Amino acid sequence: MRVKLSAFLQWRLNVLLYRKLGWRLTYRYVLILGSLYYLVNRREKERIEECVEEVFKEGKDKSEIDKLKRGVFQGILAHYYEKLFNAYEDLEALKGFFRTSIRTRGGLEKLDRGLSKGRGVLFVTGHYGGIEYIPMFLALEGYPISVIAKFSTRELKESLYLKTKDLGLRIIDAREETHILNKIIRELRHNRIVFFECDEIEEWRPSKKETISFLKKRVGVDRTINLIQKRAGAVVLFGLLHRASLDDYELLLNDYEGILQSLGKRSYSVGVAILKYFEKLIYIHPEAWYQWNNFAQMRATSALDRKMFRAGVSLPRAAFNDNAV
Repeated sequence: MRVKLSAFLQWRLNVLLYRKLGWRLTYRYVLILGSLYYLVNRREKERIEECVEEVFKEGKDKSEIDKLKRGVFQGILAHYYEKLFNAYEDLEALKGFFRTSIRTRGGLEKLDRGLSKGRGVLFVTGHYGGIEYIPMFLALEGYPISVIAKFSTRELKESLYLKTKDLGLRIIDAREETHILNKIIRELRHNRIVFFECDEIEEWRPSKKETISFLKKRVGVDRTINLIQKRAGAVVLFGLLHRASLDDYELLLNDYEGILQSLGKRSYSVGVAILKYFEKLIYIHPEAWYQWNNFAQMRATSALDRKMFRAGVSLPRAAFNDNAV
């Protein structure tokens, strides 16, 4: 079975080396490991490049597309560096790093207003920028955080559990918990902030009636966000941590009304509005999104579905978990 990039970067020997090297050298080492990984897994790299080219080919020349591709791979590896730093760095050092490196520009006021309503806040985010830092950053600011997570290695899981147990940050392991949706709703009813990733493509529950174009691909809108909001009555906020550099981040936070205004005040459901708003940000900063491999596979699977359908062959749907970056 092929080793995924996340698991490869978190091999025990690599983690031991990270701790010996220091974080600046660790980042360079992660870049080297990433280059080796994509050298061996050429098809995965080609699939990501083809997807980026397909989405951005209109209006851009080859040199611009090539620059975008390099940025995407750098962004993917920067994400894994942040995951490692967040998990294995000393808590006091993390506090200092967050204090000097994360700007909020008043965005936390939206969280305060949301919690004041007493029904919890569904913090919708995506695989973008410095996402790994957001829950820890907010927990250190005193917010009641609940995170739905999947772990590539047990060592990473144990490290985060140990670090966050006294912070009021609850980590819910999606691989071990059953009835995740009910768990999310219970957490919201306790007036907590629950993190939910809107671009977990393999977990989507696509609507047959509500479809949109997302990065030039027609998709059924995931019904989960609308369902949670309806059942829990929670405030829904969309937030991302934009990475200007590994020492400079900005928390971008917007509510449903602000998102509709940004999109031209169109009448979208919460789920549609968030996905369209997220798409808008990906077009501006494609290097910050690291779900390109999963999205590429979704496009490829859909194309194969159409081909098989025309041939009269039934093709079962499969999740993409084994191929996530």
